[in-house]
Amino acid sequence: MHIIHLVLGKANPDRMNGVNKVVDNLAKEQTSLGYRVSVWGITPAPQEQTTARVYDLNLFQSKKNKLVIDASIKKAISECTKDTVFHIHGGFIPEFYHFTKLLNKYGLDFILTPHGNYAANALRKNGLLKSIYFNFFEKNILSTCKAVHCLGAGEKNDIDKVHALSKKILIPNGQRMEDIPSAKIRRQASVPVFGYCGRLTRDQKGLDLLLAGFKKYKDKKGTGELRLIGNGEYMNEMQAYIKKNNLIDSVFFLGTRYGEDKFNEIAAMDAFYHPSRNEGLPTAVLEAAANGIPCVVSAFTNMGEYIQDNNAGIFLKDNTPDEISQSMFQIETWKYQNKIEQIGANAVEMIKQHFNWNNIARDLISIYKE
Repeated sequence: MHIIHLVLGKANPDRMNGVNKVVDNLAKEQTSLGYRVSVWGITPAPQEQTTARVYDLNLFQSKKNKLVIDASIKKAISECTKDTVFHIHGGFIPEFYHFTKLLNKYGLDFILTPHGNYAANALRKNGLLKSIYFNFFEKNILSTCKAVHCLGAGEKNDIDKVHALSKKILIPNGQRMEDIPSAKIRRQASVPVFGYCGRLTRDQKGLDLLLAGFKKYKDKKGTGELRLIGNGEYMNEMQAYIKKNNLIDSVFFLGTRYGEDKFNEIAAMDAFYHPSRNEGLPTAVLEAAANGIPCVVSAFTNMGEYIQDNNAGIFLKDNTPDEISQSMFQIETWKYQNKIEQIGANAVEMIKQHFNWNNIARDLISIYKE
């Protein structure tokens, strides 16, 4: 069996894009299990160098006209043997519609991981356009794939509402503990440190909720500070909000960070926040938990029940500024009671037990074989 993962991009693990990290980890793990694994990436710059891989990486040129795909992709598909299984990552990507039409033409099977693109909140954004696009394109993909890989129960329920006929499997993403630097610098601040790492986008990541919750916390004499790792289109609006509400001395933008530098910043946090409105299953939360940091997450991360059941942080069931403010006071209490490290240790054990890439890779291979 030849396993081919298809992704928009280069599956570069050294970028902020969570989907690319997932594809890289899954391909590495399936290769280590002895399978022939390739990653195909559609990118504007296939000729540029990227990180060395243990699996085959084939990059194809993306086109400005999304109604066509590069001829080299068509040729590569036509040369695939019948024992090839494709695993497609993402949703609402025009190239994938044309790609799957070719797979159907050549009788090649595929499964799909939407990575949160069919979540109810994601579909509401530009709802009319997405509804039209879905009916013309995505529905065809869902109708011809062998299975839809859901990352959490919430995502599965949302997909049932838009396409109940697809076979759906529930398997989370994973986290490699060996990717977490062992010699992290744990800088203990005198006040609680709340953190975030990822793209600075308002609606998907819920950063407006995080800022509003932090303001309520500070208005009620909370002593902590908020540190944000990343960059994005919401940066200027966030900075204006911080200035308007006199939060300049307690909210800090750390910019984009990678590797040990990123993990050292995360290790300095007392709690990692992800109040998302729609997600698949965010890699950033898995990394923070594996780093031994208590996590505070919304239901839309598909991590809430894991966090709650393993006492690894706080599950924001309503995901409101008031609830976020209350959670910050809870973190503050834990800090002064010296409970942060124990809850962080629970988070590490949660990752080891529930998010082991080896087990996840084996489960998906079983699906491919079906």
